[in-house]
Amino acid sequence: MKLLTSIAVIAMTISAFSCSALENPKKDEVTKPVSMIDFVKSRQERRYDKVPRKVLAFYYTWYGNPDTYGSWVHWSDVKPDQHDIASSTHYPAKGAYDSYDPAIIDYHINLAKNSGIDGFICTWWGHDTYDDKAFRKVLDLADKNDFKVTIYWETAPGKGKDKIDRAVSDLEYVLWNYATKPAFLKIDGKPIIFVYGRVMSEVAMNEWPEIITRAKKHYPDDFILIADGYQEGYARIFDGIHTYNICGWVQGKKPDELKKLSKDSFTDAVKLAKKYDKISCITVIPGYDDTKIRKPGINAERMDGETYRILWEQAIIADPDWVLITSWNEWHEGSEIEPSWEYGDKYIKLTEEYTKLFKKTKYSSVKAEKAVSGISPEKAKALRKLYKDKTIAVLPDYSGESVFWLANTGINVKELSWKEIIQPEIFNVRNFPFALYAGYEDYTQTVSHKGDVDKAILKYLEEGGTLFVLPAGPFPLFYNEEGVAVSSASKFGLPIEGGWENPPEGVKLTFDVDNTLLKGLPSSVDFPKTGDLRWRPCRDSAIRNGDTYRPLAQLKDSSGHTYGDGIVYIEHKVSPPVNGKIIYSWMRMADILGTDDLLFSIFLLPAMDIKGAF
Repeated sequence: MKLLTSIAVIAMTISAFSCSALENPKKDEVTKPVSMIDFVKSRQERRYDKVPRKVLAFYYTWYGNPDTYGSWVHWSDVKPDQHDIASSTHYPAKGAYDSYDPAIIDYHINLAKNSGIDGFICTWWGHDTYDDKAFRKVLDLADKNDFKVTIYWETAPGKGKDKIDRAVSDLEYVLWNYATKPAFLKIDGKPIIFVYGRVMSEVAMNEWPEIITRAKKHYPDDFILIADGYQEGYARIFDGIHTYNICGWVQGKKPDELKKLSKDSFTDAVKLAKKYDKISCITVIPGYDDTKIRKPGINAERMDGETYRILWEQAIIADPDWVLITSWNEWHEGSEIEPSWEYGDKYIKLTEEYTKLFKKTKYSSVKAEKAVSGISPEKAKALRKLYKDKTIAVLPDYSGESVFWLANTGINVKELSWKEIIQPEIFNVRNFPFALYAGYEDYTQTVSHKGDVDKAILKYLEEGGTLFVLPAGPFPLFYNEEGVAVSSASKFGLPIEGGWENPPEGVKLTFDVDNTLLKGLPSSVDFPKTGDLRWRPCRDSAIRNGDTYRPLAQLKDSSGHTYGDGIVYIEHKVSPPVNGKIIYSWMRMADILGTDDLLFSIFLLPAMDIKGAF
């Protein structure tokens, strides 16, 4: 969550960028598609089992004042006599300072270093921007102070090939211009770059293999990318995972609630990273309050330091490689630990206390788990027999576990491009009796002609195709390539509805599982208590008489009230798309039922259908 960039900064972002031939390697005129499955396989050997402890803080270099820069940047309506800034939740102890001021940078670095912070993750919006120029100063002064810094890659603008080219260019720019410097954060000589959630949402999952492959081709040395988001797909592709801000679930929590929630959430996050031997990062915040700049905004109370203490204590128990602090100086959102007029150096002292505790051991002791299909050889053989001489078409932009699980199990899968999806001679039931959507919430709706992907998917279903919808996000097929909410699931015969962002408090929720069809699963399982709890159920309200709608995991409370279905089989016999079959599973079902057991039972369902079980 970042504040709007000022007009001055935007103007500088638009300015042309030029650099020497050494700094701007030649781009590929023609690039071959990079298979996601092949790319992931190539990343399996990138393992980080001995990562020295570090504490890093997110750092903002976007501030300017008339005395140093010549005008206000990111500060507005500054009233020193009242200790008030209209765009800042609190008032800095140093006043409305300038990020170009060497004295301020020196002050920040030394204060952070003395409190046990090893480095800054600096906001970065592109070539020659205001913050990019400030970063050069920070990097130079960090070198003189034996301190480490890196960038927080904040945006990847554009569309299609232009976006990919820009992302490659930005990555190469940082690597060539900054990564070779002694003060740039590294592991074993490899520079480390953090990628913010905005970039993760702007760049589709299947675009990262090309971006990383091209950058590695042009840059002579290796590099490390750490993605924003605790997602299975990110853990497979990137070298580490983190999250920027946890204010959403910290907000409104009493100390005991916060302690329990952070313990479970932090443990799950570390386990996910360690499952793939990737760098594990846990984020702590002192509090958060953006209500001065956003309405209604979020206010996660500091509770006189109790929030920070609880999060630090649970982070240490979770035992990650690194602890990240949001933030050193994001004054707009009130998440800063830098000394302020309101709190003095309270949070600097707390930071020093907990960094010492965290660094009592040199490495995390959490062991890696196997990240391959865990089903028995007999089960794998049964699935291979069922899908013998059949290939499952995988729709693009996937990030869900199911694609990799199928490949590991030995089932034939074919990654299709959106261009191939709209070609009926390629995407049809003869070639692919089964298709799989394993994206987050988005898909491409139009390639050449408006809605041509929609028409192609509908035609496939009307031919009698079976579509597995096993998303990595809460609402599959919700956004199109323009980011517009089109909610196309119902169009394809999958009646998903909005549920909730968080479950009702004090209500015990349990899934009733139909294990007569979902072989090997328990008859009931509780709704998850941590992680992403956004519930988007399937319901039979839009299903006509004559169609088959079989709920396979119904969510109920203790009184028997039903909140919708988390797993469902649908066969359209009278309503569009007639002849189409859909098997849907809510994004968290694999977490609570076990990935191996759930996917094995789901991919057995077509055999159950053939035997007339429906």
